[in-house]
Amino acid sequence: MLGNSNFKDSFLFTQHSLTTFDNCPLKFRKRYLENLKWDSFPDEKIKRSIALGNDFHLLANRYFMGIDPGLQLSGAECAELSNWMENLKAYFKLEDQCTYKPEYKIRMANGLLKLEANFDLLRIRDGSVEIWDWKTNGGSSGDKRGMKAKKLQDSLQTKVYMFVLKEQADLISGEELDCSRISMHYWQPDPPGTLVDISYDAAMHEEFRDILESKIENIHGYDYGNFDKSLYNKHCKFCEFNRLCNDERVDFKAIEENEEFFDELDWDIIEEKF
Repeated sequence: MLGNSNFKDSFLFTQHSLTTFDNCPLKFRKRYLENLKWDSFPDEKIKRSIALGNDFHLLANRYFMGIDPGLQLSGAECAELSNWMENLKAYFKLEDQCTYKPEYKIRMANGLLKLEANFDLLRIRDGSVEIWDWKTNGGSSGDKRGMKAKKLQDSLQTKVYMFVLKEQADLISGEELDCSRISMHYWQPDPPGTLVDISYDAAMHEEFRDILESKIENIHGYDYGNFDKSLYNKHCKFCEFNRLCNDERVDFKAIEENEEFFDELDWDIIEEKF
């Protein structure tokens, strides 16, 4: 059980922290309660993916802010980013009747539900708000794309983002929004296209509320004295704390080959190391 009352009163849960607990409560404790950070540098392929993803988010932010993206790179990275940006501009032509809010953060606190959502883009038009999220960690097509779409639709990211937006919609539109006027869309730059479009409704909102409240209540009441590593060891080789728990290195090659775990890495934590 968490003994830090300040944690319960002040900690804002994100999609990443909730997913971390689902993957391994001990990892959650080390990262968010003991404040231990990533202690192994990713290999070069993962570094490159992180750098490309960060650069794309930065350039997309500038584009929707009406600022010259200002590509300063050279070589293959610049060519890939240029291609991604051309795909973005072709898909998202700026419209005068739309309001764009890129890299937009919303926080909320209502009882147990202390949540933070960091949106890649909010697009407001015709009284509706669209959530757009960029997925740059490897393009998907065919059957693989369909599997990824289903995973995204059922993800904690979808639940957190849509729930928080609905709860705080007056900050965006100046009025309370009906759920039917909220949607979420996952988009990839290469091959360009939407992975999944998700419409919202009141039943989903209440379902997401129940799921998030239950998860947070479980975290606050979790008894680490009864932690059973065998229930979570499939995540160990992907975990930055593998050296502490098992005296083994992170298996970066396994991360590269397993898109599920690659997508679930908390890039914000990793980026602090370089």
